[in-house]
Amino acid sequence: MISPPLGPLAALPDHVEPLKRFRILLLVSSINSFTQRVYSYLHYLGFEQVSIQLATSDEDMLNAAEGWDADIVLCPFLTKKLPESIYSRWITLVVHPGPPGDAGPSSLDWVLMGDDGSIADSSEALDVLLNKSIVDRGPTQRSHWGTICFQANEELDGGAVWAWEQYALPPIGSITKAGLYQNQHSIGAISATIHALIRVYEQTAGAGLPKSDWLKATPKSEWSTHCVSLRQPFLGGSTTDRPLLQSTKRRPIFEVHTAEDILRILNASDSQPGSMLNSLTANSKSSLFAYGAHVHADVSTIPASLYVSLGYESFSEIPNGKIIATRQGAIFIKTRQVPGRTAAGIWITHGRVPRGKDKPIDPKIPMVDAIRAAGHGAALDGVREWEQNTWTERIGEWQEVYVKSIEDDGGIAQLVYWNFYNGAFTTTNCQYLLRALQWATAPKRGNVKILALMGGHYFSNGIALNTIENASSPGRETWDNISAIDDIVSFLPLSQRGIVTVACVRGNAAAGGVALAAACDVVLAGRNVVLNPSYRGMGLHGSELHSYSYLKRCGPVHAATLLRAMKPLNTAIAHQWGLVDIEIGSSHQTLAEAEPLFVNSVLTILNSPAEHVSSPESTFRCAPWCRPSQFTDIDPSKSLVGVLCESKISNYTSKRDFPPLLHYRNEELSQMLLDSFHPIRSNRYHSRRYKFIRKTKASSTPARYMIHNAQATPDEEDTREFDDAPGWVRGEEWGFVDLPTPKSLETSESTRIDIFNDGTLDSPAEERATQDETPVHSSTTRVEHASGIGAENGADLSHVPPEMPRKSSEVPTLIPSALIDDHAHAHAHPSPAMSSSSSGEGPLPTTPMMDIPPTKSAHSASSLSPSRNGRLQISGSSSPASPSKRLSLFRNTSSTSSSSPRGDHVPPLPISASSKGGQKQTVVSGKQMIDQFGNVQSIHTQSQSQSTKGPKEREKKGTFRIIKKKVKNALRSLNGGESSSTSTAIKTTQPKSHGSLSGGNDLTTSKSISSNSSNSRSITMTRSKSSTNTPSAISKKGISSDDYNFRIKDQKEPSRENGTCEWPCLVTGGEEEGEGEAEAEANEGPTSGKSTSLVPVRVVQQAS
Repeated sequence: MISPPLGPLAALPDHVEPLKRFRILLLVSSINSFTQRVYSYLHYLGFEQVSIQLATSDEDMLNAAEGWDADIVLCPFLTKKLPESIYSRWITLVVHPGPPGDAGPSSLDWVLMGDDGSIADSSEALDVLLNKSIVDRGPTQRSHWGTICFQANEELDGGAVWAWEQYALPPIGSITKAGLYQNQHSIGAISATIHALIRVYEQTAGAGLPKSDWLKATPKSEWSTHCVSLRQPFLGGSTTDRPLLQSTKRRPIFEVHTAEDILRILNASDSQPGSMLNSLTANSKSSLFAYGAHVHADVSTIPASLYVSLGYESFSEIPNGKIIATRQGAIFIKTRQVPGRTAAGIWITHGRVPRGKDKPIDPKIPMVDAIRAAGHGAALDGVREWEQNTWTERIGEWQEVYVKSIEDDGGIAQLVYWNFYNGAFTTTNCQYLLRALQWATAPKRGNVKILALMGGHYFSNGIALNTIENASSPGRETWDNISAIDDIVSFLPLSQRGIVTVACVRGNAAAGGVALAAACDVVLAGRNVVLNPSYRGMGLHGSELHSYSYLKRCGPVHAATLLRAMKPLNTAIAHQWGLVDIEIGSSHQTLAEAEPLFVNSVLTILNSPAEHVSSPESTFRCAPWCRPSQFTDIDPSKSLVGVLCESKISNYTSKRDFPPLLHYRNEELSQMLLDSFHPIRSNRYHSRRYKFIRKTKASSTPARYMIHNAQATPDEEDTREFDDAPGWVRGEEWGFVDLPTPKSLETSESTRIDIFNDGTLDSPAEERATQDETPVHSSTTRVEHASGIGAENGADLSHVPPEMPRKSSEVPTLIPSALIDDHAHAHAHPSPAMSSSSSGEGPLPTTPMMDIPPTKSAHSASSLSPSRNGRLQISGSSSPASPSKRLSLFRNTSSTSSSSPRGDHVPPLPISASSKGGQKQTVVSGKQMIDQFGNVQSIHTQSQSQSTKGPKEREKKGTFRIIKKKVKNALRSLNGGESSSTSTAIKTTQPKSHGSLSGGNDLTTSKSISSNSSNSRSITMTRSKSSTNTPSAISKKGISSDDYNFRIKDQKEPSRENGTCEWPCLVTGGEEEGEGEAEAEANEGPTSGKSTSLVPVRVVQQAS
């Protein structure tokens, strides 16, 4: 049984199969995280017609249900009362975050405040919860809470219950309202929702009722008394109606409340609506909303200099409520002390200035900035910055970033955690995290083999829009922010140091956060995670080297879809497309419950020999730039880490077939500059950001979600014209930030992903991409769309229900249940090891291998003392996470393994050759595919058998082999020190960039970027006779990534300004030995290290 993403069922039961063809209309206040979860999960189960309508007005909601003739109306997130015209005509299911008997708009707020239901009167209960400390009255908490799916009627939250779930409640204060909603609530609510839908079907269509009588159906009585999973009554005590809990009443009283009380009050309000702080000074009457609370436990760890500088001789003299320190924009407040029972104080990271009723709200910003904006800057007079003095984890202290070191069998895995508010990376956050990554991988840390990005409650949501919105120049702050997060991504290639990077996506990720994960060598993602890779809905092009990582991982069609579709992805489709390498855990596991599985998976990679990867039974996958070319040539005595690093070094140097990574970065940043500063195009971003941050009510539903309205006009972001920049001269955008135009822009336009790629091969580059050799072991499962390539490749689809004559949902549907049920698994074969992608569009454009072995071993046998600070040493024989007990990462099994990817094998596709525009095109024979987003496209694949090729193809392949052999011999001669009178060049084809040059260096031909040209352009890789291309030789010399002469020469160290390299760490990563390193080593604390710049062999574009 395959563990499904996002929900409890891998497939609908057979007897409710027709439910997939029901028209499900989602009525929502916003497309929030739970709505996305429901939307994505229903498509995973094979629901064919799921449409979304925002609750913009009663009329809009009625028109949507009436015009489409919906079968069921579902409200996963609705904050307004439904009109009778809806629930009186359609079965309307509403999800409420409370168990049966609970009602009211602040259900989660009350339970997280500590309401246990023991006081029936709400006013009296609130007085106790807000005006008395738990040290005086004793703590109160429910053991369980729940969520229901009920049928709407005239009584608010009082309709018949079709299904409900309950869950154990975490300790009060340990989780925020947003954290509970996205974890325990969402896990329970998705279970209640799908079971409610099944039960409605069983009581209506399944029972033979005509549709006109469906409203007469009633749920069974036991469905309202016993939850779905435990089959037990509610375990959390008595329930009752509770009123709206207003933010103005949630005010900490510093003379009464301890740090634990304040944590409880703030967390129950975070992220909406927020708790209120009274005026901090007499200079202004303005209160402040407060968010992001963290306790500091031990008084003895507070430096005396912080309060001595404020005029206090001892900590006890400080008044309760006094700000005594700041850190990274957060404030530290001294709170009421009860010796031996309370913490020292509370950190508050973010604040928001209140505005009048019906006015757009202000952004959430670092609390220091919020205090000043509210006119209370005097409260910060004399307050000093309390720097975090260590990167290692310290229990009981607030650390926005910290590192856990795990040593096992001589190798070290560095696990880097961060908890930036709401997953947003400010410019300062990015710089801070980069320093932690540099420290964690510095040579002085020891034999580091893995750098694992662990994230926090969120993995990452990319740049910080709230901070940008608050900036005096949002465009400039956007530039600083995107450049800072790009520096993190640029640091990640650490293969020259023998370090593999692993992204552990434990929480949701969006935009640049998804690209940050995709840039890692291995991406692990929890099945409870929702991914939103697109930037476009916010009016941004995005960066983070996604043009490289998405294309390499997913191929041109799926990479385009990730950016264009602007819809949520579950890990099943992300794994199928190559965006995620390994799925971890199950959908019912919370963030905390899944963490040990991620840690064990990292240790498995750390300790595994290469032979586990070369086994045909292995399901291990990694990024294509780390994939060995021939698994049969792998030395079984080598480590997996060593093989991945050697492959990456080779692919980035002697065998590379792509431009320097700097070209991708500069091209992306050019587009971001247009988004930020262009007088016309920037309006799309600035206006959308304003509405998003200030919670401006939407006036309409995005057309991409409205399949109930086939006549809906496409939104502007769904058109090519959305990218227009009228009057733009290519290269001039760098003048917006007073920087010269990078030379790479002369050729880098072709690195951009054509987001409107419909699957046809219009360019030589794409043609070449489909002709790369398939590795000996292909990827894990290709589970294809039932109406597309699944039917073409021989899969038995006889049990797939016929398509309804209705418009299909334009969503990544994610894997039809017909291909994941037992019948389909009867035809499955063991999945071979690693591949660049298992996507339906065929193999990715991979790096052709030329068998040039790297000269530097990617691993060593050195070990560390187990007494190093913060490091856990695990013996290989006795560790519970030892390789022998963690091999599920490499096994192909149909059991519900916590980390086993999908294991089906799909036979090769029948192909035929055709031509278009005079260029060769390879397509799947038979009907066209309608992809999961509703696009009609041909299916492109490479030939799996030489017998399917014609004479021209065989001749072309033979010519390529001859050239490949000659190049290999020439490179070996160079590596062996033999001189050559001429340079060796390998020419391949790339699409000619729109507006790029044809034989000159002029950059002024590009006026708009709304289209892409298909003309060809040569890429020439040239090596001079005096250079060698071994990684060791390259690492000694360094190569300018902006070199337009296209020749490797003896070069000086890359240019630096103010001590910072122009382009940090494309390959080597790490930090230089400098002034900061010695200081950091002395106190094991954070330091700002410098990065070395290293770029592999130039692969550049010349005009044809």
